[in-house]
Amino acid sequence: MFLNVFEHGKWIYSGHESSKGENIEEIVHYLEVCHVRLTEGLLTLENDPLAKKVPTLHGHEVSSWRIMMALAEHEMHHHGQLSIYLQMNGIEPPQIFGLKIEQVEKG
Repeated sequence: MFLNVFEHGKWIYSGHESSKGENIEEIVHYLEVCHVRLTEGLLTLENDPLAKKVPTLHGHEVSSWRIMMALAEHEMHHHGQLSIYLQMNGIEPPQIFGLKIEQVEKG
């Protein structure tokens, strides 16, 4: 969805129907494929397109770099959601910074 804005200047949402993954293995595979495509696509961008104006979902234009910041915020939002779902099911989510707060040396 975000990569289409950078590459083509328009929002395209491919949906989230169950055909993209019927079980956890298929879902993880689909997400990994999407991650690789996004990463490879972002690596092809040069600096000039970041100043290019692109439409937001609401129709007004902003610089591409603002959409890139929204991409990071979007990812953090869903990371938080997944972390909560795991905790609600008694599963400890992986640490994104390597240590839990309890493991940080007290000063």
